[in-house]
Amino acid sequence: GGHYQEMSKVRAFLEGFRRAEDRRVARDTTTMLLDKLVTEGIQGLDLTLGMMSKGDTGEEGELNDSLLAFLNDAVREQEKKVGQVNMVGNENEDEEIQELEEDIASGVWGIDEESGERVETLDPNDPSVKKMLKEEFEKEAAIESVPKPDVPDTAPEQLLLLLKLLRDRINVEAAFGNDEKGRNLKILAYCLQFATDQQREQLIRKEYKTSLDRLDSFAELVASSIEYAESTSYQLKPAKSATLNLNLLKRIFDVVRRVRDDQALRASTAGVSTSS
Repeated sequence: GGHYQEMSKVRAFLEGFRRAEDRRVARDTTTMLLDKLVTEGIQGLDLTLGMMSKGDTGEEGELNDSLLAFLNDAVREQEKKVGQVNMVGNENEDEEIQELEEDIASGVWGIDEESGERVETLDPNDPSVKKMLKEEFEKEAAIESVPKPDVPDTAPEQLLLLLKLLRDRINVEAAFGNDEKGRNLKILAYCLQFATDQQREQLIRKEYKTSLDRLDSFAELVASSIEYAESTSYQLKPAKSATLNLNLLKRIFDVVRRVRDDQALRASTAGVSTSS
C-alpha cells in the first residue's frame, strides 16, 4: 500500500511537471509568433508557420494540441480582461455623460424662483437653445459620418485581436495533414499567399532541403494545379467564385524548377568531389 501511494505521488508530480512544461513551451511559441505577426505582418507569420513542424516532442516552435489549448485559454482570459476594462470605461463614460447632461440642462431648463423646482420652460426661440440644438445636431452628424476603425483603440482589445488572429491561423494550419501530400498542399497554399518569389524560394528550400524526391513530388502537385487551371479557365463561373491564379502557379513552378536544378547540381558536384 505504501509503495503504491509513493508511485502515485511520483506519477502526479511528473504529470504536473509535464503540463507545466507544455504550457511554458506553448507560451514561448505564442510569444515568438505574436512578435512575428506584429513586426512582419501576416506574411511574416505565414512564412514562420510554413517552416514549423507538427508533433508533440515538447520543443519550442512546434504546432501541437498544447499550443492550441494555450491559445484558447489565453483568448478566454483576454476576453475577461477586455470585458472588465470596458465595464469600468462604460461606468466612467456614464458618469461623464450624466455630468454633461446636467450642465446642458442647467442652461436650458427654466427654474421656478419661488418653489426652486425645475419646470419645463424650453423655448426653441431662445438663442442659447437654438445654439445648443444646432451644436448637438452637427455633433451627431459628424459622429455618424466618421467610419468606425477596424483596429481596436485599447491595448487589451488589440492583444485580444492578435491572439484570435494567431489562433485562427494555427487552426487552419492544423487542417493540413502531416503526411507528404498534406505538407505539399500546405506549402503550395503559402506560396500562393506570398507576395514575392524570394519568400516562396526561402520556404521551399527550408521545407525540402536537399530531398530531390520530395521536390519532384511538390513539382508534380504544382504542375497538376496548372493543368487544372488551364482546363477550367474557359468555363463560366459565378462572380464570387474563387479561381486558381494560373500566372502565379506558373511562377511558383519556375521557382520550384530553379530550386530543383540547383539542388541537383549541388548533389552531382558533391558526388564528383567524393569520388575523386
